[in-house]
Amino acid sequence: MANTTTSGGITWNGGEIDMEVLLTGDIKLASPPEIFLKISEIIDDPSKTVRDAEQVIRHDPGLAARLLRLVNSAFYGFPRQISSISHAITLIGVKELRDLVLATVVVERFSRLPNKLMTMREFWRVSVRGALLAKEMSKGLAGVESMFVCGLLHEIGRLVIYARIPELARAALLLAKAEDLEESVAERRTYGFDHYQLGAELMQRWQLPDVIVATLRHHGHPEEAKVFARETALVTLALMLSLKEITAEQLPHFPPAAELTGYLQLDTEALIEAMSAADQQFQSVFSLLMGG
Repeated sequence: MANTTTSGGITWNGGEIDMEVLLTGDIKLASPPEIFLKISEIIDDPSKTVRDAEQVIRHDPGLAARLLRLVNSAFYGFPRQISSISHAITLIGVKELRDLVLATVVVERFSRLPNKLMTMREFWRVSVRGALLAKEMSKGLAGVESMFVCGLLHEIGRLVIYARIPELARAALLLAKAEDLEESVAERRTYGFDHYQLGAELMQRWQLPDVIVATLRHHGHPEEAKVFARETALVTLALMLSLKEITAEQLPHFPPAAELTGYLQLDTEALIEAMSAADQQFQSVFSLLMGG
């Protein structure tokens, strides 16, 4: 096959592409958001307090305002208005605040990646709905945390591929359609890895929490995860339902849902309730994350 040069300047001769090549050369991919790192340092330092976290957030008034709007949205459903970051942290905790910071900043950063294969609103619509589903489904599971941000970042590798190797991404999409394959299978056949593996590599480089990396690395195969198996199954199911636009009425006819709910010991009624709750929150959360 003749060499193909992509818009990212990457030459391909029909073999596998090194993920390293895709994750270098772009400032947006080189390092995690600085404000996320600062909040993480505060969490890891027992001498730091809520006030330290508040001061970091207040240095970015735009981010602070968006975080407060999220805290006051249907996402949490607090009965009273929360007017300060310190009050918000008291209610939701610093770790939850860190997840919201990461979600907000990553949406803003990655929405600037060039991409002609999918509109950003379409991409984030799927991701936000999947994230909300993951959060709602996790409510009955003890010890399961950070499901919203895991869901939100679960498809992030897709954006990197669409931006860096668009011609090959298009070839994988055409292969998936022609042979009725899952997109991830077509991706592995085309360039040697799928967007979940690429996303896991990026999140690991950013030194994000292990649960985010694990849910990506073991997407679709929670039984292979030594830790975070439940979280992997949960996020896999949530994103499947969102990507396929499965409704409550269609659940009985969607075999992967039965398999994964069985693995999670989650009954159908609880799943339908989670889907309903996610739908009720979707518009306000989507609008806020998109800067609306």
